[in-house]
Amino acid sequence: MDFSLDALEYYRLKELLGRYVSTIAALHALDELGPIVDEQKLDREHAVTAEAMSYLREYRVPFNDIPLLPQALGKLTIAGAALEIPEIEAIQSFLSQTEGLRVRWKEDREKFPKLAEAAQRLPDLRELSRHLGRAIQNGEIDERYSPELARIRRALAAARSRLTERLESFLRSPAYSSQLQEQIVTVRNGRFVIPIRAEQKRSVEGIVHGSSSSGATVFMEPLAVLEMNNELVRLQDEEHAEIARILAELTDLIQASAGPIDFALSLSAYIELVFAKARFGRDFECVRPAFSNDPLLSLIKARHPLLEDNLRRENASISPVSLDMDLNRRILVISGPNAGGKTVVLKTVGLLALMVQSGIPVPAEKAALPIFDRVLADIGDQQSITNHLSTFSAHVLAIKSMLESVTSQSLILLDEIGGSTEPGEGAALARAVLEQFREVGGLAIATTHYNRLKFYAETTPGVANSAMEFNEITLEPTYRLIHGLSGASSGLKIAERLQLPRAVLERAVSSLNTAEVEASHYVEELRRRIAELEQEKTQIEKQRREFEDWKKKELDQLAAQHKDEIAKVERKLEQIVREMSARASRELESVRDESVKKYHRKLADAKAEATRELGKEKERIEPARKLPSAGTPATRHPASWEEGQLVRVLSLAVTGRIVTVKGDEAEVLAGNIKLRRPLTDLQVVETDRMKLREGVYVNI
Repeated sequence: MDFSLDALEYYRLKELLGRYVSTIAALHALDELGPIVDEQKLDREHAVTAEAMSYLREYRVPFNDIPLLPQALGKLTIAGAALEIPEIEAIQSFLSQTEGLRVRWKEDREKFPKLAEAAQRLPDLRELSRHLGRAIQNGEIDERYSPELARIRRALAAARSRLTERLESFLRSPAYSSQLQEQIVTVRNGRFVIPIRAEQKRSVEGIVHGSSSSGATVFMEPLAVLEMNNELVRLQDEEHAEIARILAELTDLIQASAGPIDFALSLSAYIELVFAKARFGRDFECVRPAFSNDPLLSLIKARHPLLEDNLRRENASISPVSLDMDLNRRILVISGPNAGGKTVVLKTVGLLALMVQSGIPVPAEKAALPIFDRVLADIGDQQSITNHLSTFSAHVLAIKSMLESVTSQSLILLDEIGGSTEPGEGAALARAVLEQFREVGGLAIATTHYNRLKFYAETTPGVANSAMEFNEITLEPTYRLIHGLSGASSGLKIAERLQLPRAVLERAVSSLNTAEVEASHYVEELRRRIAELEQEKTQIEKQRREFEDWKKKELDQLAAQHKDEIAKVERKLEQIVREMSARASRELESVRDESVKKYHRKLADAKAEATRELGKEKERIEPARKLPSAGTPATRHPASWEEGQLVRVLSLAVTGRIVTVKGDEAEVLAGNIKLRRPLTDLQVVETDRMKLREGVYVNI
């Protein structure tokens, strides 16, 4: 078996996903879900699930179960079987739901391309849906669908009316008043009858079709209406026959589209499963994992979804796990106290690897994993009385199977490797097994209490230690994984916390090997120092983030102030220009035509004054101008002046184009303002040509 689905509780995960599934077809799709190794297909699955998670932030997609649908589709496979009206209505409801999915992302194709692509593959069954809608209305065949059915129903209505009128005349007749139990017309065995007192039944000519529960009343069909009842029954039989013919016709029509309907059912179930994954991802704060080409496995604040689900019910929180493995750390040996979370780490890594290869988002802040060809786990007690296997024998057989199938692309998870036997032999066996996995090149994580295995991890390239943190003050595990350090089992400390007798504890301490005690103290000291460094690192990182936030805030404030100052200067300039223009215009209107030129110059002077005012204000709030760069346009005095030349008016520090040249003066258009300036006050502006790449041309 390539994937240890049972050991990693994969089926329990699918049960959790089943909460987000509504239809039977989607449940079947979930049953078939399993890990795969096709990276391109997995990338598509994660992409469409990520789109679904994004879509659910704004909208909801209802998937309604249709109970009779499986029964109706099953009938279609039986030759000669005809669907009943409720079954056809079930198929009609499914077709309507499918059409809603088919067009849902039509307008949002650019925003949700993967969802739109999947929905576009749904077949267009609108014509079949419309046909069924015309045939069946409100749970019965619509008589407008069949002229023959309409004729029969009109005849039925007329015959029923005549019959009831005749029977009501009996009820009103004084001749029958003593025989009648009550004045009503009712139906027994499909025939219209009247209630007659039991003791008077022989006085009425007719046929008895039943009696009341008390026996006091018999229901009789008077002989006078016998033929009318027969006619009514005949018309009812004709109606049933016509309805049966129509149902058979509709069944044939549906069977002709059985292939597209089955495909639509399968694809809509797939889309529902995608949204089930997305809802799960939303509720468990999952992320889309990245695929690593190298044997890189990186999980940041990963959480076991089943454990988190259980803790949520208890209003408790889960401790996330962060873990990294790469070419320099292919084998990870995790040590630490019992009940410290070592097995949870194994199960979290294994289950998340299976989730990634099933197209399911993973509960973590960030995740990057390779595609594993095998995820093999030996977790828990596999003792079997039936197969005469001890705990140790079961573990050995599991490891044997792993050694036979492992490759460089495999993930191996071993809980308490080498346990359940003599510690010396168990540690030796564990070391040999891990060394074999290291030589093959796969990724392996093993938990242990053996010091010899911790020493092996510390001294062997490609192998690393990790420890589950243990709080020395509370004598309780913190469930935090610390890399680069082996953990103490802390068995005696836990025993002390659980109030084992003091005499037993003291005897146990005196029996410890001195070297092991010293090594244990050394490891504890290292762990304490690493914890202090971690705290300092966290504090420094917090201060760095606070500084970055402060710096950004200050820069934003400075930028806003600078923007406000520029806006104030521009508003002041606009006001000066308006005032100068208005004053010049008033003066121009009050002089004779021959003085227009003088006032044009006065207007230009006003513009120049406004420009100088703007320059002063900008110099007050902006840094000094930089020296012209190599790309600054060059200026020159030409031998001849031409209309359309780009020139700079030196006295006003503005740029414009020559409109006309008369004598030693030129009229220059600067923006919307025409200025007449002497040629000596002008300079031609030359712009460097933009250098284009070879083969690139610009047409103007």
